[in-house]
Formats: sequence, C-alpha cells, structure tokens
Amino acid sequence: MSKIKTSDKFNEVQSELATLSGVHSIQEIIDCIRGIENFKTKNGIKGFDKSAEDCYGTTFEKGHELFSNIYVDITYQRRIRLQKILNMIREGKGYNTSAAGYVDVAQRADGFWYVFDGLRRCIMAGLCGAKWITVSRFVHQQGCSVTEAQMVEAQLFWMKNTLIEKMKPEEIFKSKVVFKDTAALDLLRILVNAELDVENLNPNGTQLGGFKLLEDSIHNKITEDYVVESSRMIRKVWSSPPNVTQYLLCGLSKFLEINDELDDAKDYSQIEDDLIKHINLKPTKTQSDFTKSRLNSKPIESIAYYIAKNVIDSNGHKKDYVKRVIDKLNLTDDDIDTVEDLR
Repeated sequence: MSKIKTSDKFNEVQSELATLSGVHSIQEIIDCIRGIENFKTKNGIKGFDKSAEDCYGTTFEKGHELFSNIYVDITYQRRIRLQKILNMIREGKGYNTSAAGYVDVAQRADGFWYVFDGLRRCIMAGLCGAKWITVSRFVHQQGCSVTEAQMVEAQLFWMKNTLIEKMKPEEIFKSKVVFKDTAALDLLRILVNAELDVENLNPNGTQLGGFKLLEDSIHNKITEDYVVESSRMIRKVWSSPPNVTQYLLCGLSKFLEINDELDDAKDYSQIEDDLIKHINLKPTKTQSDFTKSRLNSKPIESIAYYIAKNVIDSNGHKKDYVKRVIDKLNLTDDDIDTVEDLR
C-alpha cells in the first residue's frame, strides 16, 4: 500500500489525488487535504469545521464506521477531483448528513472496509469535522481473493452509478424551486414572464422543450428581456403545436440583443414579419429547421447566425446590416463553414 505524497500547496495535493492508484485509507486522504496551508484549522475547512460532527454526534454508534478503518481501492473508482469536492461543500454550506445518507462499504478478507459507493461523501464529511460516517455493509464471501473482491465491488459501483435513473435538469430545477434556491427562483420568475412552463411550475404557460441550455445561459449569454420577447415571437409564429424549443429561444434572444446594439436596429415587428415570411416559403418548416445546423460548442451563436443569414430581410437597412450582426457573434471562419456544411 503506497503512501500519499503530502504538501501544503493546493495544486500539488490536487494533482496527487487526481493521479492516485491502488489502495488508500480514507483518513489518509482527508489528512492530506487538511495539510494544505489554507485548510489548517483544528477540524477541517474554515467555516464548515463542525457541520458534519454536529450532525453525527460525538459518540460512535452502531451503523457507523471510523474513517481510519475504511479504505478505497482506486482501481475502479473515478478520479478524486479536489476542487469539485470543495465546490460541493461550499454550495451546500457544509456537509448535510440527511441529504448524503449512507455510504456503501464491503469487507474484504483483511477485515477492513472498502467504500465502493460514496468516496466523495466520505471526504466531504471528513473535511467538515466528522471522524466516522453512516455505512451500509456488504461482506464478501469467505475465501474471496483481492482480484475477485475488486470485480464484485466494481460491478456494484457500476450498478449504483449507471442503472439508477438520473434526474433530468428540469427535475433538479423543480426541486431547487421547492427548497427556494435563489437562482432557481430567479429563473422561474423569468419563465413566468416569458409565459413558459417547465415541470408544471407555470401551468398556464407554453411548454418549453428542453431546459439545460437556457438554465446555463441566462444572464451569462442571454438576458431576460430578450428571452421574454423571443418567447412572444415564437409563440405567435408557431401557435401549433404549442411549445417553444430552448435552442430557438436562446438563438433568437441572442439575435435580438445584437440587433439592438446596432444604430439601424430593425423593429421587432419587422423581425416578426421576417420570421413569418420565411416559414411561409415552406409551410411545414418547424422550429427545429432553424436549429438543426447548430454547433455543439456554440449553439446559441450558430442559431443566431442562421437567423441573420437566412431569415432576416435587410431591405431598407444598410447593405452590411447582416454582416455587422454576424461579426458581433464572434464566430470563426471555420465555425461559419461548419454551420453552412450542416445545412
């Protein structure tokens, strides 16, 4: 069993943990992180020193296991990403034992317990002051070799992490709204203003098709006023079926924003007319026809490009109106060639 190289420098510890191999004690990993200069407090991360200890109590009870008696076999585990673990602690304002539940451990022939699901929760609890954690125990069959134990644990790890249905982004959003997460409530307000519905949170709104792109982009790449106006246009132009795709919503929002930055900005009624004229050229044209040639790396910008290049009629405006819109999208020549090839 190799020892972890310790350091008081964050980057060195982060690199060491990301490249670990073999078997290591959970307590050793926790102590290694605590050795970082910025984390040298009595119990763990500054500000969260007692959050886990207070929940677990100070008396070791049945159903718990000491970190000093739990090991991890990195052979089948995901890499330890220290920054991600710290971000989760900060976002959760400590370690919440009720939300984290128990971790799954398996006892091998050496008598020690090996965590096969819940490694990050162990580290988080330890950094927040806990000396032990609640466990669900599995005991390997007598005579099980190390290789056989690894195979069994790896399969259990795979089953735990792939066979259980994962929540959709909109389902996670719904739960955040219920526990009154500030960012989620702000996004819900925008959806209501845009008369859109996600997970029946705004039942009188039009169904939003997709969600993650809007959630990731609001305020960062697109702003509320343009989302509201884009939703209004799309719902008017495509009244049937009654839905709004997130890709067109975001792409049109970006186009409207750039349009407003120009001295000879088109009036919204003109843009709406251009959309209607464009789909009338092919009455069966759907919202997805506007978005199917998007770039995975720049979906919003490439959809805004399609609208500027193929939908907008620049009559009555300076000849370079469309070019100036496209220039503001910051697409490379290769990006534009790819979008054109995908059409």
